[in-house]
Amino acid sequence: MTAKKYVKEVRKLLKCRRTKRKDIQRQLLAEINDAVAKGETVDEVLARMGIPWDYANQYNDRFDKAEWKAAKREKAILIWGIVLFIVFVLFAFLYWNLPRWGDIRESTIFQEEQIKTQVEEIIRLYSEDDFEAVNAYMNEDMKVILSAEMLRYTKTEREKDFGELLKFEDMELSEAKQNGNRYAVVQVKVLYSALRVTYSMTFDESMKLAGFHID
Repeated sequence: MTAKKYVKEVRKLLKCRRTKRKDIQRQLLAEINDAVAKGETVDEVLARMGIPWDYANQYNDRFDKAEWKAAKREKAILIWGIVLFIVFVLFAFLYWNLPRWGDIRESTIFQEEQIKTQVEEIIRLYSEDDFEAVNAYMNEDMKVILSAEMLRYTKTEREKDFGELLKFEDMELSEAKQNGNRYAVVQVKVLYSALRVTYSMTFDESMKLAGFHID
């Protein structure tokens, strides 16, 4: 074991304040270097001093209660500081990653009427089984996830046909901010002659579909 490593081990075992531990560390290292300068080897000096635990306890036995309490208080402050830092980092991470919602009418990126027109057009295309045209509205990631064939499959897997598109009912629009990006999120109920379905769509800043789901 080197002198620095030995002193470092002793320092970790000291039950006193940080400033006192640093003073003892400097003093102890100086004593070891002085003994080596007088002719002893490092191994001889460390063997004479004993294991770090025993040597540290020689100091610990001399510390009064006030010093012990001060050391505990300092350690508690350090632990709470670390805990609060972790909480802050987690909060910042969640704040950055969780979507923050806003009124689409206050958006500086999206136009409410443009979104409504595009949503209705996509629904009409989907209702007419023009899946290639629907896929063309998607961004590159979505095109891979929901190909025209996948769109066809998800529609034909339903228990019954939609029937004729009768009307668009409630349409809810909002803007979501997430990871530095903005999205327009739309949910609209559509009445068909055979059933009523709810479309959920997400548009990126380029007005490309980044999400498409039907309930």
